[in-house]
This record gives sequence, structure tokens and C-alpha cells, in this order.
Amino acid sequence: MNEQSPLNGKITVIGIGENGYDGLSAIARQILETASVIFGGKRHIAMLPGSNIAIQNSWITPFEANMPLIEDCLDQNPIILASGDPMFFGVGNALVNYFGSRSITVIPHPSSISLAAARMGWALAECDVITLHGREPEILRSHLRPRGRLIALSADGSTPALVAVMLCEAGYDQSQMTICERLGGTQERITTQTAQTWQSTATSMPEVKPVDPLNLIMIDLVAGPKSRVLGNGAGLPDDAFIHDGMITKSEIRAQTLASLAPWRDAMLWDLGAGCGSISIEWMRAGGQAIAIERDAKRCDLIGKNAIRLGTPNLVIRQKAIEDVITFADQLPTPDAIFVGGGITTPGLMDRCWDILPMHGRLVANTVTLEGEEELLRFYNKNGGTLSRLSVSRLVPRGSFRGWSNLAPVTHYVGVKV
Repeated sequence: MNEQSPLNGKITVIGIGENGYDGLSAIARQILETASVIFGGKRHIAMLPGSNIAIQNSWITPFEANMPLIEDCLDQNPIILASGDPMFFGVGNALVNYFGSRSITVIPHPSSISLAAARMGWALAECDVITLHGREPEILRSHLRPRGRLIALSADGSTPALVAVMLCEAGYDQSQMTICERLGGTQERITTQTAQTWQSTATSMPEVKPVDPLNLIMIDLVAGPKSRVLGNGAGLPDDAFIHDGMITKSEIRAQTLASLAPWRDAMLWDLGAGCGSISIEWMRAGGQAIAIERDAKRCDLIGKNAIRLGTPNLVIRQKAIEDVITFADQLPTPDAIFVGGGITTPGLMDRCWDILPMHGRLVANTVTLEGEEELLRFYNKNGGTLSRLSVSRLVPRGSFRGWSNLAPVTHYVGVKV
């Protein structure tokens, strides 16, 4: 279903906290008292008073399988119980995506994230908030920065130990980790110690009380002497990536990313991805990306770089660039396309241009005369901008130093209007 699909009833999503039924607002309790059908997790269903006579349905796995069951009950105005604020990393988002927003009412409760910020006196608007529940934990790496504050929803009780390991590996071992368990309830527990201490305790003292699965982690980041600070701006150092020489050099990469103009959730196709530097930096700026590379070894490098630089959700396709012409319909529509290789492939540039929606960006780099000829042809046909980028780097010259010129790069930028 979607936003335009008419519903025969109303879905009400009620957020509930660790303080249970008694912590709900009067209107939320009134709705539950008159409900015919209720869906929710077993823990939330158990919080209802024994007098509730509604049909109670616990979630089944996978979560998507619950949607048709809810749909079958629409004429009974089903009630959904959810943790805290259902629209903040909660089930409310999935429900709206499936049923549309017009027939869904949400009654939020303070989220565990809000409660944690209140307990610690942290300004929530100044923190990075991520969820590691159902996500690759390595996304945390892209949020590491000196003096940063990070709040991470855990997948389960093992997540804090895993986070401690990643922090220590990145040189952030003195960062303060505060583990908040079952916030808002009678079993609330808050524990603070350094990542280094947490890692040591988790491995050497298994008798310590385990962390409750319902926890979140507040991290006061401290960059130690062994940490390497990598910004979210374009142009990471070349040696931040594992590569075999096939990499867009940092100075050229910075200009290329500026020309691609990434924004939150925008989709990039990175054609001839090499070691994945362009698509990884695009994702670190908030976008989504698909890296297309024909060489299997380089695809492996892309995967390793994506994990170590905090973009584990980068989609990697081992395909020849020529295949883009034939399998493009199987991929999400791109907001931008970067052609880093294969520019002389017949019809490639024109096909990429046709695929792009309005305001879509096509950016291409080449170091060959043949590639330059193709970009000039395409520029004359479609407009845009064509420039030549030159970079010189200081290198040793015996006992002296001198400038070494990198190969000039012809750089094309086109915006579809």
C-alpha cells in the first residue's frame, strides 16, 4: 500500500515506555480500553492490564509479515504498541511507508534516546544519533571525531562490547561509554567507564552482570594519540584507502565530490569504482551509493574500505561498465552518476544522461585523449562544463625536493534540466 491507498479504518500507534501502562497518557489508555485488536511485541502486550479484552497479536518474524495481518484488521481500527517514540527509529516509519500517513495516528512516548539525554544533561540536538539495531555496526566508524557526542541504540546486550572494540581499534580507547539499560523503569541502570575498561572487563571478567538487551550507548568521544581523525568533507588522504593504484587522487576527488554535490539519501552510481573512494566519500556525506567495478579483487578492496571507513551499506556490483546500458533498469534511479572509467564505451555517456532524472548530475573524469574527445563530443551535444585539473606534489629529488606533476584530468560536469 502507499500514500494514495484508501484505508477502511484508522491505525493508531501508541508509544509505551518501561513504566508501562501507568506511564501512558489518559487518551492513550482510553484508546486501549476500547480497542478491538492490538498488535505489539510480547513485552509490550504483557504490560496491558488483565481487564483488556481486545484480541492481542504479538509480532511475528520477519516484521514485514505483520503488515498483511494488520491490513486484514483495518475495519476494526487496530492499535499498535511500540517502544517510546514510534517515529524515532521505531515501527511507526515502517507502518507509514506501508499504509501511508493519512490514516495513521501516532501517540508518542518519550524515547529512550530523549530519556538518556535528560539523564546525562546532553543537548540532544548536538549529538549524533544512530541505531545499530538491524544495521551493520561499522556505521559507527563514520561518526568518530574529537569531542563528538554519539548516542547509539544497541542491537542487544553484546553491542556495547563490540562498540568498545571498534573504539579501541580506532584509537578512541579513552572515550567515555555510558550504558543506559531499561530507562524509565524500575530496573533502570546507568554505567559509565572508558572504552578500554569496557573492552577489558567484557573479555576478562565474564562474571560481571551482563548488559540487558534493552540498552543504548552514550559515547563522549576522545581522540587518543593513535587515532586518525578523518573529516566528513571531501578529499580524504589517499592512504586512508586500501588500493592498488586505481584511485582518484585526493585533490581531484575533492573537486569531483564538489561537482557531484551529495545530499542526504541521494543515490550515486559510481561506474568503474576502483577502490571505491568516490562512492565511500559520497556516503560519508550522507548519500547512498552503488559501486560498479568489473575486477573481483578491486570489489574486495571496495568492501574492505567501506567497512573501515564506516560505510558498510555501500552496494557493490561486480559488473562491466558496458553492462550498465543493459541492466540499468534493475538499479534504483540515480541522482548522480560518476564515470571514472570506460568513458569511450560506445553510448555510455548518452545512456547515463538519459537515465538521470531532472536535476540529476553526470560527472566524468579522464586522463586519455580518446576519453577527452568523447567528453568534448558530449559537451558539444548537451552542454555543461569542461575543465582540466592539474595537481603537483612535492617529492624527493635526491638530497633536494621538487614538484612532480600528476597526469592532468579532464573533468566534465553536466546537470540535467
